[in-house]
Parts: sequence; structure tokens; C-alpha cells
Amino acid sequence: MTNKELVALIAEQLGWTQTKVSEMLAQTVELMNTQLADNATISIQNFGVFQTKKKAERISVNPQTQQRFLVPPKISVYFKPSSILKDKFK
Repeated sequence: MTNKELVALIAEQLGWTQTKVSEMLAQTVELMNTQLADNATISIQNFGVFQTKKKAERISVNPQTQQRFLVPPKISVYFKPSSILKDKFK
């Protein structure tokens, strides 16, 4: 499903204009991005939890040249679906 399809579906179900739904969705995504950047956990009832995890720095080796290099720490976003959502896909 694309963003355009999602906006059209929500607008149809709520009886709002697509412009209003598009603005609301963009604001929601912006707010979620801001919270995740601040390492906050976002929990959406009956859907799941978005959270960030920090991967530690590590040493990696190029298999062809055997040259070692340092991979810097990295923050990744993870999604854990709720049990209700998991049950729908069984």
C-alpha cells in the first residue's frame, strides 16, 4: 500500500478530505520521527511498539584484503508487533 492509497482509504472511512488526512498523517510521522530520534519508545495499542536500539561499535574485516576497520556505533529502529496483530497472521 502506498502513502497515496493509505490517505485515500482513511479519507473515505472518516469522511475527511484527502488534503486534511495527508497533513494529519505527515504530522504524525514527523512526531514519531522526532520521538524516536530522542530515543523514546512509541507504543500503539493493538498494533505494536517502535523503539530504538544502539548497536555497539565493532571491528570488521574485509575478507579479500584482510584489512581490519572500525565500524562506528549505530542506532536502529525496531518494531515489535502486538500479540493481537501477531494472531491475525497465524
